[in-house]
Amino acid sequence: MAEIRPTEVLVLTDQVLMMLRDRTSDVVFGTLFLLVALGAWGIALMRRRSGVGVLIWLGALSALEARPLFPSLDDAGLLPHWLHVTLPYLGNVLSYLVVVVAVLAFLQLSQGKLRLLLQGMTLVGLAIALAGVGFFVFTGSSNEVMPYNHLLAACLLAVLATVVAVPRLSRKFLILPNLVPAVGIFLFAIEGLYGNLSLPLGYQSPPKILDPLGFTVLFFSFGYVAAQRLKTSLPTAHGVS
Repeated sequence: MAEIRPTEVLVLTDQVLMMLRDRTSDVVFGTLFLLVALGAWGIALMRRRSGVGVLIWLGALSALEARPLFPSLDDAGLLPHWLHVTLPYLGNVLSYLVVVVAVLAFLQLSQGKLRLLLQGMTLVGLAIALAGVGFFVFTGSSNEVMPYNHLLAACLLAVLATVVAVPRLSRKFLILPNLVPAVGIFLFAIEGLYGNLSLPLGYQSPPKILDPLGFTVLFFSFGYVAAQRLKTSLPTAHGVS
């Protein structure tokens, strides 16, 4: 067996660190979102109340948005072989599920006709996801289907931005404790709407950092709603006694 010299180990370590440094945002936000997912699922598991649906889907969406972390780790040679082999397929499937999981998350905050609309979007999103995965399996590319996924995302974001921007619509179709999550959802919707439509409309794409920042604001909004719901569902001191 060939002897590995300490200098070779140091060179490899420096190469890994340099590669990870070039993808700092992917590593930092990917790790953050993964921790958010684990935290949300952990709290939901401990509480086991009817109001933890927000936490469950918050965790699912956070886990999906952590996916840029794994290609960075893979390029640095830090992933096991079995995950390295399945990463392209897994990444393709997860990229199509983001819109579906986002719609299911917003279902936890909706009511009335908006809830029915989101349920319909869920079915459309699943159909697009199945078509995209099928194209990828048989042709090795799903670029033909991805524009429809972006269009569905743009429709969802446009609806959300409109509803939260109009107080009367927000009170009628959304279940929010106050304006704090509404502002966060609006900022996320505007950023996501521009990101999904900039390329088809010929505009300059937004800076890459805006996408994880937008999701960070959204996750804070969902976490705020979940915290308020858990707070109101806790038994009072009088009730405990």
